[in-house]
Amino acid sequence: MNYKEKSDQLEKIVEKMENDDLSLEEMVKLYEEGTSLYRELEKDLKGLEQKVRVLTEREEADGDDEI
Repeated sequence: MNYKEKSDQLEKIVEKMENDDLSLEEMVKLYEEGTSLYRELEKDLKGLEQKVRVLTEREEADGDDEI
């Protein structure tokens, strides 16, 4: 799953937990799924932030060479 798909899935889980009459077992299962997705999203986001940081630093370094 890509970032968007994971985010959409997490949103569906949250909506289901907020709106549906679920048993305790179903709530725990959805909570576990949501927590797992959240951790994956957080990891993905940190990786993307690092890529942007590297690209920005590289671009700034290349710009310094032109002066």
